[in-house]
Amino acid sequence: MLAFSTRWLGLDRPALGQAARLILAAWLAFAIAASLHIQNAYWAAMAIWVVAQPSRGLLLEKATARMAGTLLGAGLGFAILRLSANPYVALALVCALVGAGGGLTHLLRGPLSYGALMAGMTAAVVVLPSVLAPEHSLEIAVARVECTLIGVAVVTLVTGFFTPGAQREAFYRRARRLAGDALAFAALAVAGGAETAAMERQVLAEMSDIDAAAGAVAAASPEGYRRLRPLNALIVAALSVMAAARAVEARRARGEAPPEGLAQGLEAMSRQLRGEAAGDMDLPWYREDQAWLGQAEDRPELRRLAAALARLTAAEVAVVQGARAEAGETQQDGDGLAPHRDWRLARWTALVGGVSTFVVASLGYASGWPMAELVALGVCIFSVMLGSMPMPQKLVPFVLSGATAGVAFAVLYRLAIQPHVDTTGALLLSVLPFFVLGGLARASPRTTKPALDANMCFMLASQAGMPAAAATEVFGGAAALLAGIALVCGGFLLLPRRPDRQAMAVAELIRRDLERLASRALPAARRDWHPRAARQILRMMLHLRQTDTLGPKAPEGLLSALNLGHAIAALQELSASPAGREARQALQALTGFAQAPERAAARLSGLAARMEAAEVARCTEAAVDALRGARHLLGAAPQRAA
Repeated sequence: MLAFSTRWLGLDRPALGQAARLILAAWLAFAIAASLHIQNAYWAAMAIWVVAQPSRGLLLEKATARMAGTLLGAGLGFAILRLSANPYVALALVCALVGAGGGLTHLLRGPLSYGALMAGMTAAVVVLPSVLAPEHSLEIAVARVECTLIGVAVVTLVTGFFTPGAQREAFYRRARRLAGDALAFAALAVAGGAETAAMERQVLAEMSDIDAAAGAVAAASPEGYRRLRPLNALIVAALSVMAAARAVEARRARGEAPPEGLAQGLEAMSRQLRGEAAGDMDLPWYREDQAWLGQAEDRPELRRLAAALARLTAAEVAVVQGARAEAGETQQDGDGLAPHRDWRLARWTALVGGVSTFVVASLGYASGWPMAELVALGVCIFSVMLGSMPMPQKLVPFVLSGATAGVAFAVLYRLAIQPHVDTTGALLLSVLPFFVLGGLARASPRTTKPALDANMCFMLASQAGMPAAAATEVFGGAAALLAGIALVCGGFLLLPRRPDRQAMAVAELIRRDLERLASRALPAARRDWHPRAARQILRMMLHLRQTDTLGPKAPEGLLSALNLGHAIAALQELSASPAGREARQALQALTGFAQAPERAAARLSGLAARMEAAEVARCTEAAVDALRGARHLLGAAPQRAA
């Protein structure tokens, strides 16, 4: 029976080892807190289930962030209680901290994001019980903070030595293959191959995945963090290579053939980066071939391609080998990657977490209901935790099933076992079977998601270590906790996040950035748009992975949007040259391009045919090609978003 159960749960030897470590850590943390007679000792075990991570670096960073966030949040919570005599003012202040902590999860990454979240939640853990249940003294709030710190220390020590390190070298090889895939796409586009849209979508999606995973791979590693900069440069350079190849493809459609051997050279580089060809990178075809260099002098898209290739190869060496790239080659001004900041989701998460917690806590205080504390804590914790996720509605079934199971086991414990526990030893033995079930469920691939909430809710609702209570109080507390969680989950189900709308919002940001670039001649505007555009493309691909609403044309429009930005920036630079009048006319003709891309393209096309300055005419034609390529993204997206 045991063998069958472990097979059904998917518990192989490594999973059983992880389960054993989780069980030991949870039980040991609870034992330490209970032996020290710290009130609410069950809070020590709660930290175990959250902090445990699949890699050592993530474990260390999350443990550090939880400790720092706990201490900061506790300090802010105690300050609120000391300075605010009015309970509603205290609730408003702490709910503002809760909202801020949740919102920052969409503006920061890594340990800073988790630390901010924990600071807001810890402040709530300190303030809410003290306001809603005045009989709970500050001593209990301090005890809960102490338990959290005990749990973090125990899980780090118990599981840290056995948790494997991140597979960084494999990740860097994956990044190298990504660069090869980008070059393969470029070769296909330059050669005029068909069916490039599907390949473009695939490469951009992989690019977005690598960017999203980079922080976790680098966690707690100075060398890993040092390679993040060239990794960003590699991603941006690969994106630039693909966009430049699209521009070369557009010139081919105008009857201007690419340099001889360009597609073959790109394909050869691609095979080497993807491990399909032996030997060192052979680059003379674009660095030393005089025919190539001669054509590149007169063709902006070839100059862009050559510069992107140089940055890509330098970044690849820095990422894969850990070597320092030549100064200036890996990342230049305007060629970086803007920070990941989603202000739209940040504002929404802050509003939902802060306001919902304040409303529930205020109603609980006004009513004087003894169980209001559990409802408010449930709303607070789960609103910001779910709000920090990109698609919280997908997690709601796991949260509800896990919370229900955890509360059900807690009711069983409180009614059947807790009345018979009268010593510390008996207490430790009484919770051990539940820790065993929780550890096995958390380690099983089948049950790992609901098991997290089941373990957390069991600890909250079981009140292990507290005196036995009457059945009415037990069922009342269980119902209160589930009511708070159900309120939050119901809200996310009724108002789900729509990945298609999120992608449309990103398209709107890209459009606005291009409009600002067209209307401003400042060097800073030309420098800043590319890092922002690269980041928005990666964000859009994350949304596109979750929906097919936009269709296969959206990714193609992303590359064309980059090319449009390059064309506008070039026209802005030319506006200060002797041919500035014609460049300014082209920029003026771009007015309202997002509302009617085809109309703007027709205006620019007619204007380019009459231009005397060849360089301005070429940039204008590039803008025409880019507008037509990005018409689905720039024209349709904003209207659908509205």
